[in-house]
Amino acid sequence: MHLNDIETLHAQHLRPGFGTTTPDELDYIQRLIATHKPKRFVEIGTASGLSTGFIARFLEENGGQSVTSIDLSAKFFGAPGQPVGYLARDIYRGDSVKIDILPRKSALDLGDLGGPWDMAFIDANHQHPWPMVDTLALAPHLTGPKIVVHHDLQLYRRFKYLRGVGPRVLFNEMPDSHRHADIAGDWNIFSIDLTLEPAIFEEVAIGSLSMPWTARPSLTATEIARFEEILEAHYSPHLRAEFRECQETYRVSVPARAAFAARRALAQTLETLGLRKR
Repeated sequence: MHLNDIETLHAQHLRPGFGTTTPDELDYIQRLIATHKPKRFVEIGTASGLSTGFIARFLEENGGQSVTSIDLSAKFFGAPGQPVGYLARDIYRGDSVKIDILPRKSALDLGDLGGPWDMAFIDANHQHPWPMVDTLALAPHLTGPKIVVHHDLQLYRRFKYLRGVGPRVLFNEMPDSHRHADIAGDWNIFSIDLTLEPAIFEEVAIGSLSMPWTARPSLTATEIARFEEILEAHYSPHLRAEFRECQETYRVSVPARAAFAARRALAQTLETLGLRKR
């Protein structure tokens, strides 16, 4: 598709204020698809399905066969009455590319969803460590070019309250030879090449996981157990041990946060009354 055509179709379906991919970011994905010619594509984070529909169109123009899109939610957060992915079929109305929208699924479920895939787009939970966790869960199910596109490289700067540093942490840890940031969206999108040596990829993961986690709430006990199963099946004991140490270090329970907030409020009250000095 020409960029002008992307812009026109995008404007017809855009819901402003929900962080969707911009026309030039979609064009970046299109260029990667045109270069690497993936047959099967997976998207983690469906939301409205806008990007899903465009990806299907790009695949059709480049000999692709299918796009699988998963989302932890069943309803689009920007329009609670609509299911996730509801725009996909409005944007792509062809039949040569199969679209599968799978709600209530995360990257931790990919082993049961009919892979492998050749290329991926991750635009889900941006709080650290989720982009790294999603990438580690995805990697064993990639073949061929193994290109993974990540969205919202600049989210941590633009919307600080979202604590969305995860894409930046992952990007910073990747070697220059296997990462590429694009000017699209004012440098808001990037891709990584997972054909790098497994030992190097694990060092990337350890470096990323070792940065303080911002996800609140953190991973649940169920998510931790499922992710550790993935690590045990596909990665080294060293990486599993590092994940456990980081998880123990950076997890903060709801009761602990509540207790901290109560102590802080009490301290502020005492300071106001002159009963406590800083």
